Amino acid sequence: MKGIVFSELVGFLDKAGGPVFAEKVLADAGLPHGGAYSRVGQYPWQEAVRVVEAASRETGADAADLCHQFGVYLFERFTVLYADIVGRYATAEALLAHVGDHIHEEVKVLYPDTSPPSVTARADGTTLHVEYASHRPFAHIAHGLVAGAMKHFGDERELRWIHASDDGSQAEFALTE
Repeated sequence: MKGIVFSELVGFLDKAGGPVFAEKVLADAGLPHGGAYSRVGQYPWQEAVRVVEAASRETGADAADLCHQFGVYLFERFTVLYADIVGRYATAEALLAHVGDHIHEEVKVLYPDTSPPSVTARADGTTLHVEYASHRPFAHIAHGLVAGAMKHFGDERELRWIHASDDGSQAEFALTE
């Protein structure tokens, strides 16, 4: 998994609890490099799970809730880091409809060694279904990213879980009126 996601996870911890909190969580996670991530490096996704589990132990917050919050934060960061990409879309629905065929394709150009998840969106009347599939168990982060996109674009629909695999590698969400 790309280091930029890890760097942003550390930034999320810092914003949520301050630098001392972030350092404590990273130390508790027992990472081989102490949580010093390069934005362009490649790291095992399991390290992100260890960081979230450590943050959960430290705060008492549910790990799934922390992942959702991180997803919202991450989308906000993407609006800064990738303003040219996000700026191409006028609505959350337009952006979500093109995650797989435009956005992740551009990510692969920027970072050829990356393996982004599959994200597809399909409209069914006034409902937009978003499906997430990955070899990584980050459905709750994906849910937070969708919620972040909705917030960014002022989409006031309700975001509902339709289903998720037990391991969090697959999920379906719906944006409903």
